[in-house]
Amino acid sequence: MGRIISFSSGKGGSGKTFSSVNFSAELASRGNRVLIFDLDINCSNVFILLHVKPETKLQDYFEGNIPLRECILKSEHGIDVISAGINVQRFVQFENDYNLSNLATDLKELKDDYDYIIIDYAAGINQMVMRFYAMSDDIVLVANPEITALADLYRLMKMLHVNNKTNKMYLLVNKVKNIDWAINLHKEVKKVSEKFSLKIDLKLLAPILFDDDKVMRSVQKRTPLIKLFPKTPIKGGFALAVTRYLDEIGESLDDKDIKSKTFSNFF
Repeated sequence: MGRIISFSSGKGGSGKTFSSVNFSAELASRGNRVLIFDLDINCSNVFILLHVKPETKLQDYFEGNIPLRECILKSEHGIDVISAGINVQRFVQFENDYNLSNLATDLKELKDDYDYIIIDYAAGINQMVMRFYAMSDDIVLVANPEITALADLYRLMKMLHVNNKTNKMYLLVNKVKNIDWAINLHKEVKKVSEKFSLKIDLKLLAPILFDDDKVMRSVQKRTPLIKLFPKTPIKGGFALAVTRYLDEIGESLDDKDIKSKTFSNFF
């Protein structure tokens, strides 16, 4: 049975969707069956980054016309997608307990078909997000070094902790200039958490180095950056993030993962 991984951030602009797509692409490159569920109903972008034609199937699902399984779209990058697409105006009306409960139940049933289901949320936190955090096996928080982003990240961690969703989270630090930035940010967040007695086990996965030009070209080509530029520090960052994550959950490493595993000495 597969695992559900929630990707979230406290503030928009952290690179959450970019991170979830490339993390998924790295998992898929290692032979895993991966599904991304784009639940950012305000700004659904996964279908753009994976070059998937947007459809209104999720709307049909909420209207009771089709099962959730029929909402799955195939991408050319080996990753399946469920997306709100671009017609989300009517989707919002279905955010109620009954429909969310059905969605959560149906999503769990898809775990038998995938090794990993990645849920990409809107930034921040609301009723829908909290419900899906509760059903997730793991939570990956995406942050960048901006002060406001860190403040919002701490608020998100506190909300999750107070609501007893989890006491273990993973941190992916995006848009950093070097590895030290990621290490220092991780230490700072842990320090603040300890100061306010939040007993959270926050695991640093990896730094994702800043390269605006390659990110833009990846978006334009509608191809995960790690596939478009396989010999770059950003690819190395996602390879390390996935390796460390798999190590944390007890998945055995293949021989091809040993090289990226050695980079864990940086942490």
